[in-house]
Amino acid sequence: MPVTQRYNRVWIILLCVCWPALLVAQELPEKPPGKFFPLSSADHKKAGSFKQGQPIVGATYFYWYDIDSKSHILDGDGTDALTTHPADMQGISYKRASWHKTQLSDMIAAGVDFLMPVFWGVPGKYDGWSFVGLPPLVEAHDLLQQDGLEPPKIGLFYDTSILRWNGFNKDGSSYHVDLTTDFGREWFYTAVRDFFSLIPPSKWARIDGKPIVFLYAVAFAKKQDERQLDYLRDRFRKDFGCGLFLVKQPQWLGQADAVYSWGAAVNGPVIDRQVAAIGPGYDHSAVPGRSPLIVERRDGKTYVDRWLKLLQLDPQTRPWIVHVETWNEWHEGTDVAHSREYGRSYIVLTRLFADMWRAKTCLRIQGTYLDANSVSWQPDKSQGLQLCPSGGDGIWKTSKVADVQAVVCAANPHSAQNRYLYFNVDDAFAYGLFDRTVSVHVTYRDAGCSAFRIEYDNADPQVGLLEGAFRPTSDIAIKESGNRKTAEFTLPQCRFGNRCNGADFRIAVFGGDLVLAVSQVKLVKQTPGMER
Repeated sequence: MPVTQRYNRVWIILLCVCWPALLVAQELPEKPPGKFFPLSSADHKKAGSFKQGQPIVGATYFYWYDIDSKSHILDGDGTDALTTHPADMQGISYKRASWHKTQLSDMIAAGVDFLMPVFWGVPGKYDGWSFVGLPPLVEAHDLLQQDGLEPPKIGLFYDTSILRWNGFNKDGSSYHVDLTTDFGREWFYTAVRDFFSLIPPSKWARIDGKPIVFLYAVAFAKKQDERQLDYLRDRFRKDFGCGLFLVKQPQWLGQADAVYSWGAAVNGPVIDRQVAAIGPGYDHSAVPGRSPLIVERRDGKTYVDRWLKLLQLDPQTRPWIVHVETWNEWHEGTDVAHSREYGRSYIVLTRLFADMWRAKTCLRIQGTYLDANSVSWQPDKSQGLQLCPSGGDGIWKTSKVADVQAVVCAANPHSAQNRYLYFNVDDAFAYGLFDRTVSVHVTYRDAGCSAFRIEYDNADPQVGLLEGAFRPTSDIAIKESGNRKTAEFTLPQCRFGNRCNGADFRIAVFGGDLVLAVSQVKLVKQTPGMER
């Protein structure tokens, strides 16, 4: 082969190997956009801080709206982009301190202790709204302090969708961040660095001196591993002179200070060990391309009921952070801010319940099962365990089977191979079971199908479908004796956060005629230390 051809071939091979790397801007910006960098431990000595275990209330703050450009006000086709609308549309803009000041003033009225701007800050894209909107927020914070008020402290809600959609590459395409690589971990850290460089350390929302960072879903990352969060903490400590208080979703690998779950506006309250998430309802009718999903507010009753469930929990063992989801996500109608549709109702309600939360109020509502040892269900009697109303793939009918009142699973439009019965555990009772083992006793007629089992919401995201929302037990085989029998299931690592299609667990029926008659279900706590 001629020398020229050999060289050409080598260049082609090198281009094939290196071209993907050339597309990526491998040099992250050395300097952040803000002036609060670098910092040392001395810069934090006078900073205020919440304490671990201190009851506090925070809210995610969406600040991408701009009335001038109509960004996040109108869709591309000129139609209304909002389901719920701000009370005053005239001055709404992430670029205006006056708008941020109004929102912060209302947060003070609502009793919010800290806010978390939802940050979509791609490293180096410093002309984007996520960066441009933070200095006016800080200015508004200053103005309120000059008026003698103390606005909520500022934490970070890291919108990790930028790990997938970011326009970071030189050609404008997105770099899919791989958190198992040195460059990917540095990219991940740089967004956190850039955010805090724009916020004066005296304004940071802190736990035991460490600024609060909530991490959105890890699914946007290309890959992840156990080292990514340690790297984030170490790099931040090196540059800013203090650690981070990391709050992750369960699917993140690695150690964090607390765990939370997103989705409380739909299925709230969602209760984890240290964080309880809550929201007033949900309606994304104005968002193009989505299937209808509405969780009715019921004139505020949905929000009230969810807060009451939290306030029934024992203050000594319940979570201590409440995450209000959200302050002002008007696209999806999860807001509690001052709005055209609801006025200031949710500000008033949030203040009422936030004050009770901080005071460690415990509401003893009649009929609570908080201190019970078991809960049970029968067709005509529900004691802390409820068969969910028919709908979706949980269809059933009540009938007498061998002179015993029972429910019989029926055909559903979603599956020809399976039928289900869904159950909800009393929330106060369920919280005391977090990460514990329970036994469930199901009384049934031994006929009509091949087998059945329980699938339940468990605390290990690695076991069961949808991050552990459907952890299966072993199957119970049907012998076709026709007799009334009771099967016992052991359920380790319970979570019971309503993630099993809005329920805590379901009885799944397989084979045969897909008919199972159930006359009683009983759930019993296992004594700590004696759990199997």
